Amino acid sequence: MARAAANTAYRSVPDQRTVGRASGAPAEDATDDATDTTDTTDTGATLTVARALELPALSGARLVAGRAGARRAIRVANIMEVPDIIRWMRGGEFLLTTAYAVRDDERALTALVPELAGRGLAALGVKVGPYLPRLPAAMLRCADELGFPIVELPGEVMLNDILSEVIGTVLNRQALSLERSQALRNRLSQAVLHGGGYRDLVDALAQETGAAVAVRSADGTVLAAAGPPPEGAAPTLARPIAVGSRSGGEVALWAPAGHAVDEEQVLAVEHVASLAAMLAVQERVLAERERRYRTLLLTELVSHPPRDRAESTRRAAALGWDLERPRAAVVVEVSGGTGAGDVRVQEERLLSAARTALGSHTPAWGTPGGLTLLVEPGRSLGVACRALQRAVLAACPAHTVALAAGTVREDFAELHLSHSEALSTLALGRELDGLEGSFIRLHAESGVYRLLDQLPTDELRGLVDDALGPLLAYDAEHDGSLVHSLAVYLRRDRNGVETADELHIHYNTLRYRLKQIERLTGAPDKDPMRRLQTELAVHAHRLLSARAR
Repeated sequence: MARAAANTAYRSVPDQRTVGRASGAPAEDATDDATDTTDTTDTGATLTVARALELPALSGARLVAGRAGARRAIRVANIMEVPDIIRWMRGGEFLLTTAYAVRDDERALTALVPELAGRGLAALGVKVGPYLPRLPAAMLRCADELGFPIVELPGEVMLNDILSEVIGTVLNRQALSLERSQALRNRLSQAVLHGGGYRDLVDALAQETGAAVAVRSADGTVLAAAGPPPEGAAPTLARPIAVGSRSGGEVALWAPAGHAVDEEQVLAVEHVASLAAMLAVQERVLAERERRYRTLLLTELVSHPPRDRAESTRRAAALGWDLERPRAAVVVEVSGGTGAGDVRVQEERLLSAARTALGSHTPAWGTPGGLTLLVEPGRSLGVACRALQRAVLAACPAHTVALAAGTVREDFAELHLSHSEALSTLALGRELDGLEGSFIRLHAESGVYRLLDQLPTDELRGLVDDALGPLLAYDAEHDGSLVHSLAVYLRRDRNGVETADELHIHYNTLRYRLKQIERLTGAPDKDPMRRLQTELAVHAHRLLSARAR
């Protein structure tokens, strides 16, 4: 019988927009004290118990118990002739019955209430008449305790009429909600398909919901907003923007004070979140494509002279770069910290720091553990490098930042030479300043190392062997530190006291080492040319050590 009524409802569904409020007190009783916030909110798209009592077929019905559950949503209606039907309930049912099977068992009738409430039914409508003259007081008390609505149906009402009208109204409301939802989805999709972005999405969502809305990135940055949200208030509703396995942020909605979020608003926010995810994917694809294109071009510029100057200039112009400006290659190496973390996230953080310090026009790309940039010297290349290091340290406060720059080149065809200088200067900086500290070194300010760096490795090794060979052999055989002591002694301008302090040794120990050096090298201090050769050899030895790293 229930199935026949349902089929009838599908064939002739009453239009809810033509159904007026039934007269009398039942509808008012149904909404009094309806404060169950755990149930579905009463919305235009949802038929609640309270709204169902306004239907013509229920005009004589009364909500006699469980008023706290008057906002429970009705998903479907069914008729119970025997209690055994309960095990087939799935939740959301408005169950109608004459209670014929348990009419003489007050305890069994009362026991139905917790069982129905536990299965998530919307309400129980009991026909009072020839079979059941009244509802047991114990049953009503139990329903009030559980907030489970009990509707008393008049004896003359036909359960099939109620069944048909409830199901028809539910279907009508669902169809109307789907129609509005699809219309909104179409409007939003068209906005995106016609080149719209986050701004168009939030404007449409705010117009649809009448609430303040925003699209926020994963770190909380507002990408677009419409309507001012309450300051410091958490969103009333938020849906994540899922970009693959990563979070792309969220779509947030702040309902006006005193207004609850309804089902249609939830669907609208979910539509926007899905379209925002599509936009985020598109942005990532475009950003990745541009990153690869940018990296390829810059790698070519710092690797060798351009094979086609016009082609390189055209490709750079497409990225907004003017290669005709003087530039120097700068390499940045970031190390330390609490862990490697997400490589892509670190690269974006470093690129953002570089854009902050030097402007978005500066060509830059990520390298393993750092950045490579083509920097315009501006007022001073050193000033630009210091600004860059400060920005990177601010972005990565727990790290060390080593920075080295090649010489400024007027012709971009020579940028590969500047890059080579920057790499050798970085290696030298690690040798001179240690592996653990931050430093800035400019190839143009490297003094004698700039000259020595132009010599082939074999020439440097010959210079070192001629002047320091005996000392190196002694250190290797005796695990000594004569070469290091000599380097500090020369750097301290032959001041024995300062040298001993830096080496953390007694002054007499230093004197002994200096005598050993004089014995092995033949007193170079007495011959100006040999003294100069020895000092150059000490620097060449450090440069060779840097090249070997």
